[in-house]
Amino acid sequence: MNRRFNKQQRKVLLMISGGFCSNCSKTLSNSFHADHIYPFSKGGQTIIENGQALCSACNLKKGSNYEN
Repeated sequence: MNRRFNKQQRKVLLMISGGFCSNCSKTLSNSFHADHIYPFSKGGQTIIENGQALCSACNLKKGSNYEN
């Protein structure tokens, strides 16, 4: 099972988010973090439905937590 979102998945996640962090609404750069909503380390799949675009600060703060 692949842990990283591929290029196409990342493009879709960025498009879904409208170019903004899904958590804090900060404008995202091309180096945004493609995050697993339900963490990979806890069995979350690397699929669009389990992904979100986050800024680095929000993703690092979230860590491996699951926030509904």
